[in-house]
Amino acid sequence: MVLSRRHFLATLSGLAATLFVKPAIGQTLSEAKARKRVVIVGGGFAGTTAALALRKLAPKAEVVMIEKGPAFISAPSALEYLFDMVSWSEITRNYKALTSRGIQVLRAELLAIEPRRHVVQTTVGPLDYAFLVLATGIRLASEEIAGLKENPQVNSSLYDRSNLAELRRRIQDYRGGSVLLSIPPAPLQCPPAPYEFALLFAERIRQKKLQGKIILLDSHTNPQPPSLSRAIEQAFQRNQDIIEYVPSARVTTLDVSSKRVITEDGEKFPYDFLSLIPPHRAARFIQEAELSLQGDPFADVDPFTFRSKRFETIYALGDAARTPYSRTASSAAQSAQICAREIAKSLGRKITVPSSFQSVCFPYVSSREALSLKIDYEWQSSRVEVQPESRIDAVTDPSHGYVKERRLWGKRLLAEMFGA
Repeated sequence: MVLSRRHFLATLSGLAATLFVKPAIGQTLSEAKARKRVVIVGGGFAGTTAALALRKLAPKAEVVMIEKGPAFISAPSALEYLFDMVSWSEITRNYKALTSRGIQVLRAELLAIEPRRHVVQTTVGPLDYAFLVLATGIRLASEEIAGLKENPQVNSSLYDRSNLAELRRRIQDYRGGSVLLSIPPAPLQCPPAPYEFALLFAERIRQKKLQGKIILLDSHTNPQPPSLSRAIEQAFQRNQDIIEYVPSARVTTLDVSSKRVITEDGEKFPYDFLSLIPPHRAARFIQEAELSLQGDPFADVDPFTFRSKRFETIYALGDAARTPYSRTASSAAQSAQICAREIAKSLGRKITVPSSFQSVCFPYVSSREALSLKIDYEWQSSRVEVQPESRIDAVTDPSHGYVKERRLWGKRLLAEMFGA
């Protein structure tokens, strides 16, 4: 069944109708500290994992999660949904599972942070905190591609979670023509995802026997991440009748009138189906609150604790922070565990914080085969002087076994957060 945008939004609204418990707003800092309130901004993998971990590690703490979206959407499963490999119900979860476990979920949007007052301003009012965790994910900076912000209706990006139903409909309605995809410069959330999207789209074109061509404009010189670059290139070669891969091509302008995009080198590429990925940035309030270095939109944190280098009661995780770790759901969830332990320690709990974690990723090369990438991050000695050293285990021979492993990993992660 095709899920229309209206049905999509109605479904989300239905999920959210009675989920959110509004905490007391406007308390003083001393009251917030006495209640040991931890405010977590963002209900994705990082935010949800941090909230659940804190409930276990510091049960007396008040945990409030601010989330503007009406339901949890599993980002790693978005591709599977787009290409009819899973249903909508399999990739979404109801936040009610969190409220039943003692987490207050506030349906709101963060407007500003006042670090010196220990206050966040939200669309429903101010909220004090003893500790603040920013797990806000990425912001799609469409304003950095001329013409895109003014014409959002012509574009469908796989990173726009609120528009997944529309992108899925456009894929299903596609009957041929030029499909133009673009990848912005790093940093990029889940770097293999755009290449997976191109390969799965090519598979659909072949299966449906459509007269179609995919042009993939990549800002990078090679597919990312580097450890899987050659394997992805080989997958493109197997689909060279459909996919035209153009490296070192950064899109700077969208010309809707001529249905073309223009790169920084002045090259023009026509499109019938458009899926530009805007540059990835952190939420603007991170810079406004002076949590980042000058010229960098991401929060500047200690990579061993995820604590802000400027404000000791603020932490930033996942795509909101500048860290040496991969930008994957796996890294976000494990970073959240470490962050939760650090906060629990600050609240007086005697807890050992792990000194390593593993990031996993299983990029699709088709609906039947995937690659495998596992990175072990470890650090020793002084947290100030020593950067994490990584061990990379990249399996570049496509296997159906990794598709199964990917599915099991995703289901297990959702079960850990929301139950069976």
